[in-house]
Amino acid sequence: MLTRESWILVLIVFADTFSTYWLISAGLATEANPIMDWFIGLSWFAFFAVKGATLGLALVFAEWYRRKNPDFVQRWLRFGIVGYLSIWTLGVLFSSL
Repeated sequence: MLTRESWILVLIVFADTFSTYWLISAGLATEANPIMDWFIGLSWFAFFAVKGATLGLALVFAEWYRRKNPDFVQRWLRFGIVGYLSIWTLGVLFSSL
């Protein structure tokens, strides 16, 4: 069972992924991350697969390690949530300038 922090991270990554797809498809944005931009150049399937695999591996490891050190994992998942939201927000703000 995923923790609350893991679910929040899943929702944020899904929102980022699908908003990226929508905005780029509509011609309203470009991908700022050159690695992810390369995957988009291959195909949207590749982009979605890499986003999903990255998130999945991170959460599998976090949930596995949570049994050994729950406070540490909770702290780092919260840090990840704040970090992801911060980078996403800054990216949206700077792309609209």
